[in-house]
Amino acid sequence: MKINKKLKIAIISVISLIFIIWLGTMVVSYYVGYNLTHPKRKAITKTPDSYNLAYHDITFPSRIDHLKIKGWLIPADSATHKIVIEAHGYRDNRSDIKATLPVAAALHRAGFSVLMFDFRDEGNSPGKIVSVGEYETRDLLGAVDFAKSLKYKHIGVIGYSMGASTAILAAGKDTVISAVIADSPFANLHRYLAKHMPHWTNLPDFPFTQEILWELNAFYGLNPDNVAPDHTLLHWIPRPILLIAGTADRTIPMRNSKLLYSEIKSEPNAHIWIVKGAKHVGAFNIRPHKYLHKIISFFTKYLETHHQNKIVESHLVSPST
Repeated sequence: MKINKKLKIAIISVISLIFIIWLGTMVVSYYVGYNLTHPKRKAITKTPDSYNLAYHDITFPSRIDHLKIKGWLIPADSATHKIVIEAHGYRDNRSDIKATLPVAAALHRAGFSVLMFDFRDEGNSPGKIVSVGEYETRDLLGAVDFAKSLKYKHIGVIGYSMGASTAILAAGKDTVISAVIADSPFANLHRYLAKHMPHWTNLPDFPFTQEILWELNAFYGLNPDNVAPDHTLLHWIPRPILLIAGTADRTIPMRNSKLLYSEIKSEPNAHIWIVKGAKHVGAFNIRPHKYLHKIISFFTKYLETHHQNKIVESHLVSPST
């Protein structure tokens, strides 16, 4: 009887220890998941003034849930029907990424209007959660609706990181987006997080990755499976798209862009530019003049009036390293 009693105590102790460890990992996963979906906002420290650009502060509703998204409109110097919307990345704001204001200035010089904005719960926009694309698509589509309300007929989008993937998702939902540039996108959020969660959490893959993914759905209703640019491109209505990636990107490796390109490479207006040595959203840092040239050339070609009804083959950008 003594042996059985000791064995029983030992079993209960082991079970209790396992439960305590499991509960502890779940608490840690909740804390980390909360921080991932509620990142600290970055203050806006740079404005178009630094590039001598005249601009207006704007507020527009996101599509569906009507959050009051904050942004800037940089109108072209002369009347135009062409506008490019910039979409920033995770844990960023409308002007924090090094490329965003130089791109806006270059587009403005080329005769485009530019719209820059903060996704929900980042920069100066309201919101209670960052979903890494699922709800941000509504914000970008709200920017599209705002541009349409101002009578812009030819709308392009350039997105960076999360904003790049969101741009693809938004173009899949609204064909008024005529052309997309996606700088450093992920191909599929669930697959990306399943492999790269430790990059963001500094926690071991097991057991935390799957626990965090489960808790994101259970507590916040977020489903990374809903953020799948690769699935969007499977049903892509042919429109111009340029994917940009860097060989030194460890945050969202370039294979994501290559995978996305493989879905649409048969389309003559689909392009990819691989920049040797560029880190995450770093192509501009490595090749600033060529970066701006490609952006301007791409939108100049594909936001022309006649292009809405005629897609022509372009040798503007070809796969390279």
